[in-house]
Amino acid sequence: MVHVRSDEGGPPRPCSPSELAAEGGIVQLRAETPVASSDHGPFEPVPVALERDASLRDTFAAALAIPSLRAWNRVRWLVALVAAIPLVLLLELDRELVLKHAIGSGRALVDVLLASYVVFELTRRTPRFPGVAAAALVAVGMRWLLVVGRLCWRGVHWTVWLGLGCALIATTAILAFAPSRERTALELLGKLGISRSEAYAVTRPSEPPPRLLGGAIIAASLLPLFLYALRHAGAGLFVQSIGLLAYGVIVPIFVRRSSGEAPEREGKLAPAKTLFAVALGLVFTAAMLQGSRLFIDAGTQIAQCAGKLDDAARQLSLREAAEVARRIADARATTMLGAMTVAVVPLAEERVYRGLLMDALVRKYGKSYGLFASAAAFGIAHLGVYEVALWQTLLLGIGFGLAYAEGGIVASFAVHALWNLLQLA
Repeated sequence: MVHVRSDEGGPPRPCSPSELAAEGGIVQLRAETPVASSDHGPFEPVPVALERDASLRDTFAAALAIPSLRAWNRVRWLVALVAAIPLVLLLELDRELVLKHAIGSGRALVDVLLASYVVFELTRRTPRFPGVAAAALVAVGMRWLLVVGRLCWRGVHWTVWLGLGCALIATTAILAFAPSRERTALELLGKLGISRSEAYAVTRPSEPPPRLLGGAIIAASLLPLFLYALRHAGAGLFVQSIGLLAYGVIVPIFVRRSSGEAPEREGKLAPAKTLFAVALGLVFTAAMLQGSRLFIDAGTQIAQCAGKLDDAARQLSLREAAEVARRIADARATTMLGAMTVAVVPLAEERVYRGLLMDALVRKYGKSYGLFASAAAFGIAHLGVYEVALWQTLLLGIGFGLAYAEGGIVASFAVHALWNLLQLA
């Protein structure tokens, strides 16, 4: 059932989705009408609720047939069967490598997380983030491509080719047939008699005050300089941690108040939504970063087999690996630095780059631009930490931004902290 709150007030009215349909329904919905999947709320305008509430989308999609879901559900189980092959093979490979101490448990845990999300996505009638499942399958396929590269495509076992081929086929099918959350919501709105322009008028975020965006950019730019100044002044790790915490807590509040806007307040924490956002952010971050690394490694191996890998490219690859390994070793050196890496730095960076900068950019220019622009700023801020591996921080920023978009600052902080912890494990 869908719970509808009338304009006159009073208790919400439970309705079936068919009663709300534009054709044959008995209750007329407007874009501004507050609806919820539960009589306890939260009640939001129809377009907003359909985009944010997965259970509400499921309820409407089960009763109102829409073309994109009809096409997807005709092939969904076949795609799930094809995708299961490389996933099962990968988990079995990880099990053997862990027993032989060839890889750490953290690497195996990441692969389990990727496989779990793909299974979750492909067993749903209404997809939530099919693009993330596709990215996870690409990362799995790159693992098998790396095996092919290391063997110079000679004597490769048929199961390796099977895993690679099935991963690429399943990825293509998901991208071709699985509708995005936004497309599903738009088609459902059409069934309810709400136009795209009406939906946009309701979902369009309020523009930030003119000075907020400038203040957010300045705050994001000064954070790495502030940390550099502390280190250059000879401050110890404890003082650096206190300074970062103070910057992350105070500066966003100051910027908002100086621009005439009240400090951002997190709404009531929804545990299920936050946990999903954390899982989504971790899966996407792992898929993007691991898939990219494996693709580069596989390409390096294949170029070496073909005799096309020059010395400059080989040295660049070695420098990148050494750079990442050195930073991880530094963070593991002391308990204080490890705690700073896992807790203090993620909190300060998420408050500034997601809670302040990304929020202002999304409200001004839209979700996609805001996410990628804030991720670029996050990557540039690590220029003093990484050189060759700087591109990896850009991908991390995208993953953390996705978690923030879905679950707020709590989710993005959790993903950032957990990711750093996995790197140190």
